Amino acid sequence: MSRKRAPQVPEPGRDVRRLWLLPGPGEDEPFIDVRKDGHGTLNVWVARDGRHDHFCFAMTAQHIAVAERSALRRWAVFAILFGELAVFHPDAAPARPPGKCQRVIDTILGGTDSEVEQYLTMMNKRFLGGIRDSLALLCEADLTRSRDRVAFEKRLWFGVESLIINDAERARRAQETQSRAAARATAVRQAFEPYNDALLMAERDDVVQRAIELLGSNPVISEFEVGAPAHHDRYLTFASGGEIMLRDGTVTAILFHVQPTEAAPRGFTGISTLIPGLSRDASRSQVEEALGEPIVGRTGPNAAHSVGGGFVKLFYDRWANKDAPGHLKLIQMTAEDTYARTDPADERCPGCAGVLTRTTSASDGVDVYATITALHDGVAAGRLRQAHNWVALDDMLRLHDSGLMEHIEAQLGCTICHRHICFALHRDADPTFEYVSLNDTYRRTPEQVPPVELWGDAARIAREAERPERIATDGSTWVLFSKGKHLFMNARCWYSAVEGSRLIRLKAAEVRQYERDGEAYLSRLQETINRTWTSNDDPWRSRDLTRSGMSDEEAIKASLTAAQEEQT
Repeated sequence: MSRKRAPQVPEPGRDVRRLWLLPGPGEDEPFIDVRKDGHGTLNVWVARDGRHDHFCFAMTAQHIAVAERSALRRWAVFAILFGELAVFHPDAAPARPPGKCQRVIDTILGGTDSEVEQYLTMMNKRFLGGIRDSLALLCEADLTRSRDRVAFEKRLWFGVESLIINDAERARRAQETQSRAAARATAVRQAFEPYNDALLMAERDDVVQRAIELLGSNPVISEFEVGAPAHHDRYLTFASGGEIMLRDGTVTAILFHVQPTEAAPRGFTGISTLIPGLSRDASRSQVEEALGEPIVGRTGPNAAHSVGGGFVKLFYDRWANKDAPGHLKLIQMTAEDTYARTDPADERCPGCAGVLTRTTSASDGVDVYATITALHDGVAAGRLRQAHNWVALDDMLRLHDSGLMEHIEAQLGCTICHRHICFALHRDADPTFEYVSLNDTYRRTPEQVPPVELWGDAARIAREAERPERIATDGSTWVLFSKGKHLFMNARCWYSAVEGSRLIRLKAAEVRQYERDGEAYLSRLQETINRTWTSNDDPWRSRDLTRSGMSDEEAIKASLTAAQEEQT
């Protein structure tokens, strides 16, 4: 409704009180004239064909009382009038006759909150416009939460906020929001401060002793060696669900086990004192509201927050809806951001924590044979996955005995905690065993392995001869393998930050295309495969020979073996 063509609204009579539907009244905005008997008339002018049609709707005393009390109800009536009666083009017709509008208004002003939500949810599907995320921002109404509330809030009509809330009110609410956020941040920082002070400090220091007192008394103490060269880890585990982790005498992390553990059957029960306003059943949305926005780029179920002088990282037991309650598992505090590093909370991972075997003669010595066996067992059980661009576990001892390499390293990834194990044998030094992050693996360059004929036995040389041969590559997006008369191509695929590959056996027509066009055809084929890689109806998925934990060569061999078995 344009103010340029708005009618002159008559002033109310002496015995009539005017109630505008919106906080900022205008000449053409809907209003209710309330009489002394409590009844009234809802008035609205609709522009059509160069004139203004005046519609009147009878209001009972109960309707008027509801409209005065609830901003939501007033907005609902306003939305109906603009959505069903008001027209924004002079040649358009109303979507609903006035008689039906009267019945809908009666329902809105006489119905329940859930009926209001249901109607508005249905009506807003027909509006074109943007999204408003918060009903509370639009109207200060405390609705009974219904199953469709979230969907309803996300479909609010674009532009309603500016009609309901004037500039002064919007500024006031923004200031209140900022003040609440600042007060919340201060309370959280103060709650974490005693623990932040303890990070990177020795156990005997007063700040660490204070943190111990806050977590309880008589902790269970665990001590063991980690990695090679060995680090001495000492854990103080409290019945309260808290835990202090020290490495080589210094506090590296403080953990709060929200979910029950063996030491804390009820989990960490003091979470509301640690993070004011937060319960142990909090959803991810509630956690982020309490702690503030995560570090930029760290969204997701393992988001990190900067709190005071340290970093707080949240772990959840599974990937769940952001508003699903009860999935918060662990709160980890560290002095440094662990985004590109391993998390102290993973030190006791059931998949990879016990694979290093030490000799009985010295705590820092490594039993190489037993460690390789344990790593093999982890791969066979699916807990570990070997990186095939590094030395194979089976080849480590032969290569070490040959003396041909300075540094013989095998890398494995844990399928549970996603840390990476770097196990290395050195020509002139003791073995090393480290847990590193994926980021650290990219900084390592494998030493070139000499030809197998120089160090392998007859059986190993025979196995090498059976491996598919790499005959071509563009260096980044595809590799071509040959085995007998068969050709196989590994096509690298990616979408945004997600990467993968398709390993396919070339069909006869594709082989002919390659023989005719050369490597240019393989580049075009890789682009074709990559285009549909993330699609549900990807036609190349059924041809993919990739198997979890297998190298390309192993997958090709398994494919040929399966084909031979089918023929026989």
